[in-house]
This record gives sequence, structure tokens and C-alpha cells, in this order.
Amino acid sequence: RFNSLPIKKPIEISDEQAKGCDEMTLWQCYLQGWKKYVDFRGCATRKEFWTFALGNLLIIILLTMGVSFLFALAGNPYSIFYAGVAYTLFALATALPLLAVGIRRMHDINRSGWWFGGVYLAGIVSRLLNTILMQYASPETYVWMKITLGIVLGWIPLLVMIFLCCQKSRPAPQTQSRIVE
Repeated sequence: RFNSLPIKKPIEISDEQAKGCDEMTLWQCYLQGWKKYVDFRGCATRKEFWTFALGNLLIIILLTMGVSFLFALAGNPYSIFYAGVAYTLFALATALPLLAVGIRRMHDINRSGWWFGGVYLAGIVSRLLNTILMQYASPETYVWMKITLGIVLGWIPLLVMIFLCCQKSRPAPQTQSRIVE
């Protein structure tokens, strides 16, 4: 009797993906992240991921600085508040596209998309635990636990994701048939 391991279906890719992001300009790679903002299947190259992530980081820095500067120039004492609102709105607008391109990046290195989604989940868990600590912990305990949560649920997952997103693309492993008697 022959028993074979399950074979994954090949991922269908578009002509633009087949062309490869290496042949695309930075602008085309950045727009690719927005065009596929809810596409969690397929792969994203390092260039596509980092162009999208760092492009959004640059935009958010320039946006918050610009809003703060313009409101301060106008004499508004709440310029930092408006910069925070602009930051929050842009961060919310880019959360889903960044999650999608990050999950596709994990697929490109043959990892589950949950590796990238775990960073989002760690942030949610950290905020939830922070809220609980604020209500029930003493001030000294709160300070130490907030630092610990920041390291364990903030920096460590972030550094792991940076490391994984810098990995080279890996082809899918070939499954082999085996004889079972």
C-alpha cells in the first residue's frame, strides 16, 4: 500500500507577482502593499515588505511632524494632540495592509502567517494586561510589570519579526511518497 504525505496546492500568483518585485520600482512595490491590502495568500518579497513598512514609517513621521508644526505655527496650543490624532488615524489605516504584507512575507520564508500575526496579538495582550495592572497593582508593581511587559510582549516579538522578515525567500519543501506496510 502506498501512503503519501499531503501535498500543498501551489499558490496561484498574478503576472505582476511572477515578474517579481526585484524588477519593480520602489514605488510599484509600495503600491503593491496597498493593492493587496486584504490578500493574505501568496508571498511578498523582502523588497516589497520593507518598501511598504519603511515607506509607511517615513510617511507617519513626516505626517505627525508636519501636523504638529503647522498647528504650532498657527499658534494652537494643542498641536501635539492633533499630531497624535493624525498618527492614530494613519496607523489605523495602515494596520490591515501591513498585516497582510507581513503574513505574505512569512509565507515567502515558509512560515505560518501567525508568526507575524503574533506581534499584533502580543500588543493587544500587553495593552489588556496593562489595563488590568493599572486597576489592581500597587504603583511600584505597576512600574516594574509595565517594563517587563514592554520587553516580553513588545521588544522581543518585534526583534524576532525583524529577524524573520530579513530572511531570504525559501522554496516550499517537496513532499515525498513513502511505502507503508
